[in-house]
Amino acid sequence: MLRAMLLCTDAPAVQTVTRVFKDLGVEVETITTLEAAIDQITAHKYDAIMVDDQVEGSSLVLESSRQLSACRKSVRIVLADAPTSIGAAFQTGTQIVLYKPLSAERVRHGLRAVRNLMAQERRRGSKRVRVEVAAKLNFGRGRNIAVIVEDLSDSGAAVRSSSRLSGSQQFTFECSLPEAPELLKAKAEFVWRDAQGMCGIHFTDMSASSRRALLEWIKDRGGVKSDSTTDSDSEPLSRAARSSR
Repeated sequence: MLRAMLLCTDAPAVQTVTRVFKDLGVEVETITTLEAAIDQITAHKYDAIMVDDQVEGSSLVLESSRQLSACRKSVRIVLADAPTSIGAAFQTGTQIVLYKPLSAERVRHGLRAVRNLMAQERRRGSKRVRVEVAAKLNFGRGRNIAVIVEDLSDSGAAVRSSSRLSGSQQFTFECSLPEAPELLKAKAEFVWRDAQGMCGIHFTDMSASSRRALLEWIKDRGGVKSDSTTDSDSEPLSRAARSSR
């Protein structure tokens, strides 16, 4: 079974993360002090190390894990309280940032990606299917950001852009899929971001017709499955992991 360590003192966050990871088949060990976390990563191997940026000194856990042979390949994750802390997080070798406030659905979407990368570290060389589709993020009041969709599933997408992408506000995702009968539109939110600026977005609301069109488009291409092991979650993360080594 995959194993993760979580350094966090926020009880609701611990409960949410632990429940979602358990659903994904990942055993979680929760630690509440910096000293105990350092002791654990020194003595044990973890497939993922997750810290809350509100725990003082939590960045030291991630920095230390990079120097330990047992945890050098661990996926490093930060629960970020504000976008201003993200730059500092990536300086510690963090691969993924999950945005607060946490909800079960947001965490589930983000941790599916993390879980897939954890599993990939145990089975190197699995194939990936890439998608390159232009899309637009509409934030309202005339503010639009052009993005390229690199991975797409029925629950979200991984996108990149020349503009900085982050934040907790919702937006509308708009995309014209090749050979699709209509414009795909969905309410969405950012869930994670990697060290290269790739962002994971989660679809929070989509019309029935758009969802049917999206499912058919995915099915016709046969590359991305709409379940808990979607390549849309794992491909950008695998790139982040490789670049960090």
